[in-house]
Amino acid sequence: MKEIFKAGFYRLMFQAFNFLVGLFIAALAGAEMFGTISLMVVNAALLLLLTGLGTDQAIVWHGAGKKLDANKLFTFSFVTALFQILIFLSVALFFLNITGKTVLTKSISFPDFFPELIYFSGIVLLDKYVSLLYAQHKARICNLLLAAVTGIALLILVAARFNFTSIEINPFLFFCLLPIAQALVIVFFFHIKTPAWFSGLNKPEIKSFFNFSLLVFVSNIIQFLAYRIDYWFIEYFSNTTVQVGIYAQANRFAALLWIVPNIIAALIIPVLSSPQNKFDINEVAGITRVLNYLNLAITGFIIFSSYIVYIYFLQSSYAGGFLPLIFMLPGFYFFSITLLLAAYFSAKNILWINFTASLICLSIIVVLDYFLIPIMGIKGAAIANSIAYTASSLFTIILFLKISKLRLADIFAFKKSDWKLMAKLRS
Repeated sequence: MKEIFKAGFYRLMFQAFNFLVGLFIAALAGAEMFGTISLMVVNAALLLLLTGLGTDQAIVWHGAGKKLDANKLFTFSFVTALFQILIFLSVALFFLNITGKTVLTKSISFPDFFPELIYFSGIVLLDKYVSLLYAQHKARICNLLLAAVTGIALLILVAARFNFTSIEINPFLFFCLLPIAQALVIVFFFHIKTPAWFSGLNKPEIKSFFNFSLLVFVSNIIQFLAYRIDYWFIEYFSNTTVQVGIYAQANRFAALLWIVPNIIAALIIPVLSSPQNKFDINEVAGITRVLNYLNLAITGFIIFSSYIVYIYFLQSSYAGGFLPLIFMLPGFYFFSITLLLAAYFSAKNILWINFTASLICLSIIVVLDYFLIPIMGIKGAAIANSIAYTASSLFTIILFLKISKLRLADIFAFKKSDWKLMAKLRS
């Protein structure tokens, strides 16, 4: 448990540095360029999911459960990574040839093709090697390395933002290069510590990978669309990336509520999947209770700190994002519960619940976005977000309570025993 706690701390550090890097990128780029960067992230993430076929979670599940050795996990990871990059290259060249624009940012500048290729390759390698290290229960050192690289990147951006250096930084190019820099560090570490090499996979092993990943793949696509389809709606109805940039920054503030649940979810899946699992369902509920109260405090911190940042740090063009942020927060708060419970369902291979919850979320968002964004702009997108996330969360909570035989109070009412649970996590 102590290893999980340490890994969570380093992951939190990495996510905090990542958020600050994004904040400085937004400040240096301005709303329009940041909108372009945000759309690139969304488009790349969709292609990553479509080409990945849910294999990253399958790698963690098979590795943590000792179902395959390191050589076979590495082989599967390498082949799927190569497949993803080649597919992206084919799609990007085809799109460029047909439209004269790059596939991720829709830029008419051919030189932008190469940063986009580097960015996509970086996130593919990053996902694969993070999965490999998590499968080996090396989350702590993985997150420490990622935090170190991202911290260095943050220092460079701070120097540029406050004119401590005469070197001018291109925010778009800097952002595209960061994932490959992060990936190369953990690639080097993995191969130094793990003498993994190519190994053949038989049909049952391949079938096992894809049987697990298929439903994960479909769920991830639906979940991703539920998270990010509003970006495309905003771009379509506003016909500009400025509003996307304003909304994306507000969304990043709200998503701070998801950092801790996401960290715990990512760390707890290998533990729950392991044959030596020492976690029971009551402890999952206990962690959820603790997170609920922690996130109430984080919500207050987000409102206060974001208000200060909007006034004193970001360009005035971002000011219209504060009210949409307030509208988003209730949905993000309730959905933070879903993130942890979904990790439990994933580890126990009860994937249909996550799939259905994602489908509910997406359906509500599409309908509400279509009607609210033309009338209310990004405020409408924020309201749609909040309603959909809350509805999805209620569905997940009800199913968790039904399966676990627990009561609603077991998720929301803090207990004295939760202090002992936190002590257990640190021990």
